[in-house]
Amino acid sequence: MSKSSTTEVRRAPASSRGWSVWMTGLWIIFFVVMQKGQLDDLAAWIRDLPIVVEILTWIVFFPQVLATAVWTSDWSEGLRVTLVALFVLVWTLLSLPRPKTSGRR
Repeated sequence: MSKSSTTEVRRAPASSRGWSVWMTGLWIIFFVVMQKGQLDDLAAWIRDLPIVVEILTWIVFFPQVLATAVWTSDWSEGLRVTLVALFVLVWTLLSLPRPKTSGRR
């Protein structure tokens, strides 16, 4: 047998591609809202939600809500920019589709 016929092509599952698209879309929305200067309004809206809904919002949209909380804080601009950039980088890298690995060789 040739080597190419025994080589398995591993592909990322469709669910991981969907997750990557979801995360990318949420970051795009975050930056659009930030560019329009509406993050303060969004942060206030999230804080004004009933506590159970606010907790669910934090869980479902954690990286973006965390970035919103950091961006609207009174911390120095350099620290806020650095932290938001790190959040985007880390969650984007974690969201990249990866091939499924099998325990067999």
